[in-house]
Amino acid sequence: MMIRFFSLRRTLVAFQSPKKQLHRTISSSHPSSSGSKSATVAGALLIGTTIYLSEHSRDHDIVATKLEEQQKQQILPQRNTLLPTRNQQIQTLSCSHDHVFDVLIVGGGATGAGAALDATTRGLSTALIERGDFGNETSSRSTKLIWAGIRYIATATASLLRLKNITRPVDAVSDFWSEFQMVRQCHKERRLLLNNNPHLTHWVPIAVPLDSWITWPPPFDHPLFCIAPLVLPLVFKFYDGMSGFTCPPSHVMGKSRAFRKFPQLASEQAKYYSVFYEGSHNDARTATYIALTAAEHGACVTNYTEMVKVLYGANGQARGVKVKDHLSGKTFNVYAKSIIFAGGPFTDGLRKLEQKDCQPAVAAAAGTHIVLPGYYCAGGIGMLDINTSDGRFLFFLPWQGKTLVGTTDRKEPAVSNPGPPEDEIDWLLHEIKKYLAQNAGSSGQTKDGFEIRRTDVLSAWQGFRPLASDPNAPAGAPISRDHVISTNAETGITFITGGKWTTYREMAEDVLDRILQRDAQLKNKAGPCVTDTIPLRGGAGFGRNLPIQLVQQFGVSLDVAKHLAETYGTHAWDVLKSGKDVLKGGKLLIDGYPYLELEIEYACRNEMAVTLTDMLTQRTRLAYLDSNAAATVAPRVADLMAKSLGWSKKRKKEEVLRALEVANSFGGPIPKTQKQAIRSSRSMEDLFRSFDVNKSGCITYDELRLCMKHFGKPFKNEEEAFAAFKAIDKDRDGKIDFTEFMQWWKRLKRRQTRTMSDVYKLSSDKLGSGSPGAAFG
Repeated sequence: MMIRFFSLRRTLVAFQSPKKQLHRTISSSHPSSSGSKSATVAGALLIGTTIYLSEHSRDHDIVATKLEEQQKQQILPQRNTLLPTRNQQIQTLSCSHDHVFDVLIVGGGATGAGAALDATTRGLSTALIERGDFGNETSSRSTKLIWAGIRYIATATASLLRLKNITRPVDAVSDFWSEFQMVRQCHKERRLLLNNNPHLTHWVPIAVPLDSWITWPPPFDHPLFCIAPLVLPLVFKFYDGMSGFTCPPSHVMGKSRAFRKFPQLASEQAKYYSVFYEGSHNDARTATYIALTAAEHGACVTNYTEMVKVLYGANGQARGVKVKDHLSGKTFNVYAKSIIFAGGPFTDGLRKLEQKDCQPAVAAAAGTHIVLPGYYCAGGIGMLDINTSDGRFLFFLPWQGKTLVGTTDRKEPAVSNPGPPEDEIDWLLHEIKKYLAQNAGSSGQTKDGFEIRRTDVLSAWQGFRPLASDPNAPAGAPISRDHVISTNAETGITFITGGKWTTYREMAEDVLDRILQRDAQLKNKAGPCVTDTIPLRGGAGFGRNLPIQLVQQFGVSLDVAKHLAETYGTHAWDVLKSGKDVLKGGKLLIDGYPYLELEIEYACRNEMAVTLTDMLTQRTRLAYLDSNAAATVAPRVADLMAKSLGWSKKRKKEEVLRALEVANSFGGPIPKTQKQAIRSSRSMEDLFRSFDVNKSGCITYDELRLCMKHFGKPFKNEEEAFAAFKAIDKDRDGKIDFTEFMQWWKRLKRRQTRTMSDVYKLSSDKLGSGSPGAAFG
């Protein structure tokens, strides 16, 4: 049957791909559910699907041919490309009075950096400014998927099959087709991103557990979807076809195989598991490398530079912006022929500097993610719950050696603080229990002893995605279901917002096309878009055996070699050669993670890393993987950065204090309210309850170790903590009951090793020297 689909290419050449739409129409009402549909709808779907499969296969052939031609032209990999330093970039940017840029992009997330890369590779002089580090907001707080949008197909189908659409079949099909085209484009962009950048991206299998043949209440609140367990494998095959079958094939996994692959996830009640594939990446790293790739191609790219004012010409058109360098405190003017705002959910804040009374264009939706130990998701297989208690999708994914769970969804204004609400952390833990603890008894354990604990939450954060509308569109214009590009006729400034991580490159191409349509001079100067064939930094010459080569040449462990290859691509050679102790790659930053100390110096000297906070959150992902580990290693990383960047003792102290504040804003094993309870406990019973984080009626080893740290009396090391736990646990049952805890605490209080005023004093000397325990006094 699939052969027939592809053979249709010969007979359907006359059909042309519909043009990409920036604005797509959606139904303005949500009528009552029904399983009925008209023959018109069915016929339109059949014709549309046939056209799509034929065209998409041709698109894949064209892309593959372009990539092959590019690879033939690349005789030698560009490993040793030297980027300008940040100071050099600032010098170029601040001399804009002598040079007017063709394009200035404000906002250095994935879309803004992508626009800078697109513009500079078209031959336009380009500048990019970002108020923080590259991608430090929305682009680094995603679900880490490069996904094509299986949910959008499902919601579009559910909307199409509503009863009211019987009286409006043409409009209903049009709505569905526009959504279908959006997902089609996502498939194309997903393929490009994974094919061009194997060093930064990879495929991840995701299993959908199905524990009944008919599910109720149905997914997406549509009665027809109650039969999803019966048809899901076919749906995923169709989903594979949308990408031209270039992804690993979806398949069905039986219960016995599932238990062998990931027993901690498998449910004894499951009928089967339907497995499909999506792309995955380290989002902050990809965003950083998009910006640095733009710099490689000649763009002037700067972080910690913020627009504080828009500059206008005599005709009222914007001709530049006033920029503040947050590191030096200096301000200067930057002039450009075209200005693009790409602030994601913060775009309206930029627009208010342009026009104080502007109509809102962006509503933000917040989503919380939690990180659990890697054993929650062993075997490299993720999971997707398509029908959570509130109807959302919930992903359970392997990421950076840990397990990522998310996301929630609530409407609220975007903020820079990553701190998540505790109730959403609890909701995520509750939702995964139905797959990890189906047979839980009164003890909260499965028959195999697997327990879901609040103390297993290593980190948690929230991110914001932009929900966009066009305030400059005429009345009655269609609502965007994808990204929005809009130009203010009075100022000439164009903004772009909305969209998805997967389609950042398409969004960048679209916004550049828009400004070129408005400026004939720039259009004549600019070449075609070529970003669909450009690998990001470190991608040229990359091979899958690079980790093995690094192990053989430098003697690093395989885990470290894989981390370096997947983070730096071919520049992993430069990282390892940058250290004095080349053999073995130098020291690890912290046990249990593959980060090397010499990566800190490399990032400072070669990748515009300038703050300790960014090193812990963006350049390494420690704060996102383990917030306590990030706080522990902060003083040592500050020492390394101070040496590379020439910080004074005062600057180093300020950096550590700021980084600890940010690390503490992430969620962790102990809820923030619990930390307060630990410090304010007035009775033995209150203190015991505050230490009992998992609400099990006893205190485990992890709870004792973590809570003593937050109480202000941390153990010196794991050995001391284990010895103390063993001494307290008199009956040797692996847990501390209230009587055992009370007896130990009384003995501890009698020692009077510290006063409470000493406990909470943060030593400036420790912060400056990076001595152990600096994070906790």
